[in-house]
Formats: sequence, C-alpha cells, structure tokens
Amino acid sequence: MQFARQGDELRLRWKRDGETQPEEEAWTRWATTDWPGDIVLVPALPDRLVVVKPDEEFRLLQGARARLLVRVPLWLEVRTRDEAESAVVQIPTAVMSDTWWGTLEEGELGYWLPTRGRRKLSDADFQEHLCICPLQLENRSGEDLRVDKIALRMAHLSLYRQHQRFWSDVTRVRYLGEDTGSRLDIEGRPPAEAADAELLTEPRVELERGFTARTFARLRSSFGGWR
Repeated sequence: MQFARQGDELRLRWKRDGETQPEEEAWTRWATTDWPGDIVLVPALPDRLVVVKPDEEFRLLQGARARLLVRVPLWLEVRTRDEAESAVVQIPTAVMSDTWWGTLEEGELGYWLPTRGRRKLSDADFQEHLCICPLQLENRSGEDLRVDKIALRMAHLSLYRQHQRFWSDVTRVRYLGEDTGSRLDIEGRPPAEAADAELLTEPRVELERGFTARTFARLRSSFGGWR
C-alpha cells in the first residue's frame, strides 16, 4: 500500500499478495478539509453477509447442537486522523465473489467465502489477515437440518484481537423451521478461548432482540434447489 499527499489531497494505491500493479497505475484520490496529514489503518469485518460451506456437510438432529469456526478475510479501513477520524476507504485483504442469498422474490447480496467452516482449528489455521467467527448452531425444529450452506451476518459482529489473532463474538443460531427461519443472538463478547481479547471495532448494525433471518440453505426454493 502506498500513500501520498499533495496539498489538501490524499492519494492512495494498493495491491494484494500475488497481484501485479503497473508502474503507471493511477492513484485513487480524495480532496480533504482541515486534515493534518496523518492516517490510521484499522482492521474491519466485511460489509455484507458471507456464505460459507462446512468442511464436510452434516445433518443436525432435532434438538442437537454443533459449533463451527469460520475463517473470514479481514478488511483494512483507512481513516484520516482528524477530529472526525473519517473512513476514507475499506480494502478487502482477499477478493471474494458476489453471491445472492435467497430466492428470486426475496434475498440479499453477499459474498461467497471459499474457505470452509470447521469444527476445530489447529495453530496453522490462524493467519494474520483472517478473523475467526464462531457459530453455535441449535436445531429447534421438528425435523433434521441439513447443514450445507450457512449465511454469516457480519454487520452485527464486533471484532476482537488476542495477541496476533482476530476473533468475532459468537453468533448463536436457533433453527426454527423451513418457513420460520432462524433466530439469531450475538453474545457481545469474544469466545471462551479468547476471553482476554481486546475490542477493536463495534458492530456496523446493532442486532434487534428476537431477530430472525434465513441462515441455512433452503430445501425448497423457486430456483428448484438448495439456496
């Protein structure tokens, strides 16, 4: 990442590992007001939901619980160090594909996450550009639940740092049935294995009490398959 200042103008350009950038690559430019010239780099979570698959598809029996750990690429937020400390740009550390979560009639735009949700993590699974997002799943419906694709709603999560590792708070998902969806609760603190982690950023959007949403792939959809 490169920064430059010309008068009251901030200039920025960047590239990710493995990407090439021509020498003549144009700068992204911002005109600023009363800016002292300093910038702050802050890690952040993605701005949309992410859709992830477990490392192995499984079925959650009626009344059963399961825990998944999802590794989500962080974003880098560039802020001006002034009284407002305004966010100038947010840069994903990894490029994720756009995906649509829902049906033709109802849904929302998200990111497809190529990494897989896992039941356990080893030390090698922790990387400096990844945040570990724990999911606590519970099947409260009257039928077994096929866990094939999961939507993780990033806007409601806080970001924490434990030494060189990043965590989000735990999302508790209570599946209520195909037509009802899932009830979501955010714990508002890091998971037990990262209890000493420090808070870096708060949620983009506070989660309302009793919030329900589509979290698992639909068995029945207007597309004729799982979504």
